[in-house]
Amino acid sequence: METIKDYLAGIDHPDHRERLEEIFDWISEKYPHLKSEIKWNTPMFTDHGTYIIGISTATNHISVAPEEVTIARFADEIAQAGYGSTKGLFRITWKDQVNYDLLTKMIDFNIEDKADYQNFWR
Repeated sequence: METIKDYLAGIDHPDHRERLEEIFDWISEKYPHLKSEIKWNTPMFTDHGTYIIGISTATNHISVAPEEVTIARFADEIAQAGYGSTKGLFRITWKDQVNYDLLTKMIDFNIEDKADYQNFWR
């Protein structure tokens, strides 16, 4: 698997594939400078070689992984959106709406916070 299109092609459930494609398209349109990549079998977006956000599927949800620092910073908003979370990711169930305002805040935060960052992970 080398591209996000390859990742999407591997999703058997058509509604899940469409939903994830919608999220990937939204990120690509809103943040055209971010590079989409597949690393560790996970679709992710990077900026100047540093990780910004990863989004993947599980049986019951979409996993959104913006790094622990970002999860901690937006913990209250994640909870208010009704998403379950761990210290490294939050889950959007297949029936939940995607909170694009929250995704925007997280991506913007990571881009700004890591503007001069030279490593992949924090």
